[in-house]
Amino acid sequence: MSSFRNTVVVALMQIGVIVAGVLAAGLCRKAWLSSGLAMPAPAAMLYNYGVIAFAIPVIWAVFTLILMRRPEIADEIKGLAFWSGVLVLVLLIGFVWHADVSPWFNFDYGIGGGIDA
Repeated sequence: MSSFRNTVVVALMQIGVIVAGVLAAGLCRKAWLSSGLAMPAPAAMLYNYGVIAFAIPVIWAVFTLILMRRPEIADEIKGLAFWSGVLVLVLLIGFVWHADVSPWFNFDYGIGGGIDA
């Protein structure tokens, strides 16, 4: 399962999620600030420091590719390194969802019952 090609594909998917998250955070910033609301903290963090997140797929891919080239490492460890990248991908998707999408679904219902976004 863990091959050079699969590792590169998972790393590219991680990069794609980060790019989409940073772009969506920019869109959220534009929408929230133009409406006069404070930007949610996770979206602000992704907007301000999202570029640093590109180190995550690079570090994971380099570590995994180094493990794959060593013949004395067991195949189970190589598979575990690969699947850890899939886990990182799922965690990145979860964080981007939490930062950029979930604030749009959290409404503050005031005393009168109206929606105050």
